[in-house]
Amino acid sequence: MWIMRNERPIYAVLLSGGKDSNFAIFESYRRTGLLPCCAITIFTNKDDTVFHYENTSWVELQCASMGIPWIPVKSIEEGLMIAQSNYLVEELVTGGILSNFQRKKFSDAASQFNIKTINPLWGIDQEAYMRQLVSNGFIYIIVKVASLGLGREWLGRKMDQEATEQLIKLSKKYRFNPSLEGGEGETFVLWMPLYRKSICVNDAETIWEKDSGTYLIRSAELK
Repeated sequence: MWIMRNERPIYAVLLSGGKDSNFAIFESYRRTGLLPCCAITIFTNKDDTVFHYENTSWVELQCASMGIPWIPVKSIEEGLMIAQSNYLVEELVTGGILSNFQRKKFSDAASQFNIKTINPLWGIDQEAYMRQLVSNGFIYIIVKVASLGLGREWLGRKMDQEATEQLIKLSKKYRFNPSLEGGEGETFVLWMPLYRKSICVNDAETIWEKDSGTYLIRSAELK
């Protein structure tokens, strides 16, 4: 049962398009009954070690599916300034799980605007979390792999129960984070319970270089 609460602080979400930031929205909604007032997406380059890079332009479809405003920017400070000015944001929700470096970076940026950071997934059991994604109906694909044990065949793969168990098994064998939190991979959400429509990928390109690869969405739409 989802709980409604009154006088909940207005919050924005740092949305990359991946499973973690989407699940952070899901968890926030379960706790408060409120969607974020807006979503901030940071446009960066593939060498950035902090922000998700792959397919961020398609986050616009996720926001449209939830009916929330989208703020695409080049820095978190720029996004927070716009969010606070336009929507009076008091809190920033992120999908951070275990990176203290990321958490401090987000917190330091938000503190400049007297905005509190909320990390609903912080310290979560990663294997249990991966299974929760499937059990809660999340439909998402792998859009990047960069770890021993994860080959080209994972790119573009939809993560169902079988794929999740295979990934967890590989994470134990090759000693990477089962949630891919350490940069071993990136994901993109096609549907979750707060979407009004699903995202359909019409065309995509797989790029493989040495021991890592990306799945770049070229065309997609809401259905």
